Amino acid sequence: MSYFMKGWGLLFPLVLFCAESFAQQRQVEQLNLDINTRSYDEIAPIVSRNEQTMFFTRQGYPIYNKTLVEKGVDLSQKLSSDVYNKKLSEIFSSISGKSITNAATSSYNQDIWVAQTRNSFLDQVSHPNSPLNNAFPNSLCALYNNEQSAIIINQFPSEGGIQPGFSVCHKNKADNWSDPQPITIQGIDNNIAPEVSLAVAEEGEAIILSLDHRDAYGGNDLFVAFRTGEHSFGKPIHLGAAVNSQSHEKAPFLSSDGRTMFFSSNRQNVMGGYDLFMVYRLDDSWTHWTSPKRFLSPINTSSNEGFPCFNRTSGYLYFSSDRNGSSDIFRVSIAPPISEEVRVVGNILEDSKRKTQDATVLLRSKESGIYQSTFVSTDGYYEIDVPMGKTFQILAQKPGYQSNRKTLNFKKSDIYFKEFHIDLALNPLEEGTKIDLNTLYFKRSTAVILPESFEELDYLSEILIQNKSLVISIEGHTDNQGSKESLNRLSQERAEVIKKHLITKGGITKNRIITEGFGDSQPLNDNSSEMLRQQNRRVEIKVVRIEADTGDEPSTVSKDK
Repeated sequence: MSYFMKGWGLLFPLVLFCAESFAQQRQVEQLNLDINTRSYDEIAPIVSRNEQTMFFTRQGYPIYNKTLVEKGVDLSQKLSSDVYNKKLSEIFSSISGKSITNAATSSYNQDIWVAQTRNSFLDQVSHPNSPLNNAFPNSLCALYNNEQSAIIINQFPSEGGIQPGFSVCHKNKADNWSDPQPITIQGIDNNIAPEVSLAVAEEGEAIILSLDHRDAYGGNDLFVAFRTGEHSFGKPIHLGAAVNSQSHEKAPFLSSDGRTMFFSSNRQNVMGGYDLFMVYRLDDSWTHWTSPKRFLSPINTSSNEGFPCFNRTSGYLYFSSDRNGSSDIFRVSIAPPISEEVRVVGNILEDSKRKTQDATVLLRSKESGIYQSTFVSTDGYYEIDVPMGKTFQILAQKPGYQSNRKTLNFKKSDIYFKEFHIDLALNPLEEGTKIDLNTLYFKRSTAVILPESFEELDYLSEILIQNKSLVISIEGHTDNQGSKESLNRLSQERAEVIKKHLITKGGITKNRIITEGFGDSQPLNDNSSEMLRQQNRRVEIKVVRIEADTGDEPSTVSKDK
């Protein structure tokens, strides 16, 4: 069961300041001179959710990564300066379709830069080396996967050179980025025109693309494509007339709520060359949007504004503008700060007596099985922050007890103004107590455990490790479809295979586990329908006795998730 805030959640656009009536007095802030140079262009800000890191792109700057690999050889280490510059100018001329005589000052000379907060806001600027940067055009489009993965423009074959498209890099535990892996998009691979851009939706399950595509109304339009593999996406789907126009729509950015999208366009009635717009997705499809709302002054001006990036946690909109000559990066507050986490609070209660108990509260990711955080309660009250947009399991843990488990999934499209209250029950583990597990699944008519059962068996292992004095029985039961002999054998085999899993994967000693197969001799009902028969096909775990010392050796635990 998932828990959602019904009364306390409001749709995000109700809080976001209306773009077309944006107050004139709201201050637009130009970022510091470590980020914005006086003569060069800074564009494409991508800000981390905690606003401690910002990636951006700097164009035509004399300090750039000169790695130029061709046929496995880095020409920057082999060629003279003049020959190298001529070679790079030829490459940029080929990419742009026009003559470029000075590669260093060209807009195609663009590298990714990083600003981080050390003593004050984004005060430390650094220039990443390979693999994020090389001599070709480099720019970071989006972060996803808890900001451990990045999508960058272009593709870079291992033997050298450049191809149009997009690539993905992943960060390892040492905070180093992997070599770019090419992203394939059905129908447009190796046929992507210049000035493409991309945003990530649903944590990498979908992307929003700005493409000059045969389905576009004119120039670049916005499309959505859905993930079909680790680094592949299906055919782009046009977002329709509600979003796109006969002009250009570029630089999409999707807010972390998964529904609010920003982009730039030079459609009719803009204040300058390109203005910033905002739309909101009305349902779970990608074809129903509000009409675009244009930001007024002081966000949009008679100059060009582009590359929006909205930080929902702070309420700041970051963007690029050439209002002061060269392109610089600005930010402006357009909404109240919205937390990316929901505070969950409650009491830990002994279920039979309804009195509070001290315990440790665990929050576990349903996707990875890894515990996200813990809260040690000494007075029976707990509070814990739950990230929005993902599914978690919350439970209390205390020796001698088992806990009821709750599944949490808070929508990013909602706003939570209050704490969310959930009480957690603890039930004593006593002789004869049944240990509550969700359904254990087996391959039909066999004793082969299906992977969806592993999470429950891990939970059972944790109870046994936490309570080393418990001896349990694993009891297998079936419906009445088959011979008595085959049903008894199958129920016993299923109990035995669970015991083996607990020993080999959970590190539980075999003397703590008793198995028994009852076949169809202890039905819960009369087996008169398939639904009732399914209830009878079950495995039950019970506490047989509590011993002083079972001889467990926790060091033998081998957790294979």
